[in-house]
Amino acid sequence: MKTRFRVVTTVAMFTALTGTAYADTVLETETAELGQKGDWLVSQSIQYERAPDGHSFATVTQFEYGITDRAEILIEPFFQEWDHPKDGDAFHGMGDLEITPSYMVVLEGDALPAIVLAMKLKVPTGKKPDISTGKTDFQPYVIIGKHFGDWTLNANFGVDLVSRVPGAGLRDQFIWDFSVQRTLTENLSVFAEMFGNSSPAIGEKGTVAGAVAMEYQLGKHCNVFLSVGYDSDKVVTLRPGFNVFF
Repeated sequence: MKTRFRVVTTVAMFTALTGTAYADTVLETETAELGQKGDWLVSQSIQYERAPDGHSFATVTQFEYGITDRAEILIEPFFQEWDHPKDGDAFHGMGDLEITPSYMVVLEGDALPAIVLAMKLKVPTGKKPDISTGKTDFQPYVIIGKHFGDWTLNANFGVDLVSRVPGAGLRDQFIWDFSVQRTLTENLSVFAEMFGNSSPAIGEKGTVAGAVAMEYQLGKHCNVFLSVGYDSDKVVTLRPGFNVFF
């Protein structure tokens, strides 16, 4: 089954850009909004995917820490994935670990967007070949973000440098993401995004996907969200979750 995690192979990926703000698992697009030094964010969701060849569940987890006001570390363990293909036996297992340091090289100004450089490292903690390639991969990328009143725009551009697996025909991929956020009230925000990748392997096409989401602030340190997506492989994705930040 082609889940989002295997289509992209190594990927499983809100206030002022220069103030206290966070990325989370509500969407794939990462934002140019970094927390301040010492800030923590824990984001947890469950992703359900239904495809023509079956369905799957996976945990999507992020731990984010502000090293300085302009640098942070993002740790994303994929603790478990459960796959139920139509033409085979169900299986499950641990996914890979992703570690991403990032640094804001340009602060947002009146005309300039914020620009963040990041390097994602995939550590092959997954043991099953249907879930993990068993190889270390790298993904350098740039995050660009800008505010326009109550609107926030973000874009990601990167290259997924994959380690070759004999017989798999894997290719390096170009990865792109675009998102827009609209703050409706003090507690409620809505999101929309498009994201995709070039061909991940010989004989396979690239994927283009879209998603919409809603996030609601429950209190000073917690919010909940729900996103719904669909891609060019006819995969429907549902992702409910929550964020805790301090």
